Amino acid sequence: MQHFISGHSLGVQTGGVGPPLTWANGVIFEFGVLRDTDDIVKEKLEGKLHWNFLHYATLEKYQPEFKVQGNIRIPIIDASNNETFRDMAMWIKSNFEKKKE
Repeated sequence: MQHFISGHSLGVQTGGVGPPLTWANGVIFEFGVLRDTDDIVKEKLEGKLHWNFLHYATLEKYQPEFKVQGNIRIPIIDASNNETFRDMAMWIKSNFEKKKE
């Protein structure tokens, strides 16, 4: 988990603030969305989301920010009220994290 947070601070000046990460139900993550094409827009209207990447780590208890080397702050957004992110966190924990045990 620490490598995930530290890696997120690359390129940020000492004492600066890095881009925020998102947290929901025990999973901290970042994701990228695909650019809109006609097919993707059609599927979005049907309720399907497309991400081109998802990086995550488990973090059971929410905290509003991390400080890493160089006094860099990484803000954490609590998105546990978002149904999509809650479902995604549950899916990750049940499909990937249980295999690590």
